[in-house]
Amino acid sequence: MSKYQQEWKRMLQQNPEFKDWKIRSSGGDLLIRVPEDTDMDLLQLQFSDLISATAPIIKSPVAKLKFYVGNSDEADFVFTLN
Repeated sequence: MSKYQQEWKRMLQQNPEFKDWKIRSSGGDLLIRVPEDTDMDLLQLQFSDLISATAPIIKSPVAKLKFYVGNSDEADFVFTLN
């Protein structure tokens, strides 16, 4: 796991706004499982805005990172940071 990925994982886990999210790493990606009652279409539209407050806190050099987000065993959408 890269330092960049570790920082993102830690920051998201520490954010009370995401307390119901289960976040784990897989290879160079983050897998995020949100509560089953989450409106996935709305979350996909707002995901960038939701995590944008975390970005300035990350101190590691930027690397490509994919967030696989879903409320079941399957990812409903993939968000990529470049």
